[in-house]
Amino acid sequence: MAALDQAETPDADTREIGDVLLRVDRISLYFGGVRALNNISFEVREHEILAIIGPNGAGKSSMLNVINGFYHPQEGTITYRGKTRSRMRPYQAAAQGIARTFQNIALFKGMSTLDNIMTGRLLKMHQPFWMQALYWGPAQREEIEHRKFCEEIIDFLEIQHIRKTPVGRLPYGLQKRVELGRALAAQPTLLLLDEPMAGMNVEEKEDMCRFILDINEEFGTTIALIEHDMGVVMDISDRVVVLDYGRKLADGPPDSVRSDPAVVSAYLGVGHD
Repeated sequence: MAALDQAETPDADTREIGDVLLRVDRISLYFGGVRALNNISFEVREHEILAIIGPNGAGKSSMLNVINGFYHPQEGTITYRGKTRSRMRPYQAAAQGIARTFQNIALFKGMSTLDNIMTGRLLKMHQPFWMQALYWGPAQREEIEHRKFCEEIIDFLEIQHIRKTPVGRLPYGLQKRVELGRALAAQPTLLLLDEPMAGMNVEEKEDMCRFILDINEEFGTTIALIEHDMGVVMDISDRVVVLDYGRKLADGPPDSVRSDPAVVSAYLGVGHD
């Protein structure tokens, strides 16, 4: 995948953590009388891997949904690439370089792996719909280029053998990999991963960790992920934000968060090694 659009893809040696890419400032989100997020603030810096952890119901997925516009907070703002907003539609977030995967796989089960990944290129297609439908002229050339790009993603994720297989026939771990490929097809600046390793066996988790690290290191993609496996979090994250019942408990490097008494008590559990 090193050949993917070199003009937009940083080299591996530019992976150093950079300036603030996204700032979450005093975000509060309510559902009726339930406070899902309560005055949450944190930053995501360029090229880092940020893990958001916490027990079930802590507000982790709600936070990702606020960032990419699925939920609109009642209080607070989000600043992304220097622009502050209180609300945004998901298509606007996608157009500005925010892509995501979901806790529950959201693929087109009757479509092939390649066609699912191609849907991640829709915002990059500029030819009129009628010309795309005719598959003629500039629209044909444009689609061929997008398919070449998606084939490179397929090679990168090592799923060449399932490129023509309907994703509904694939095992869970491969479906997760296809969903990651669809998100990558959008060439995101910020990639949001909602429990990318949930339900996977040890080998599948190792593969997914490797791909996440390669995406971050080779392309400079900033990643914010939700994950329950503390071994994974401590191994691949540059920084960790801990949520509990909609409140922020801790924010810092993995080792310091791991030893924070409030985190140990609320999430990791007394005696967690």
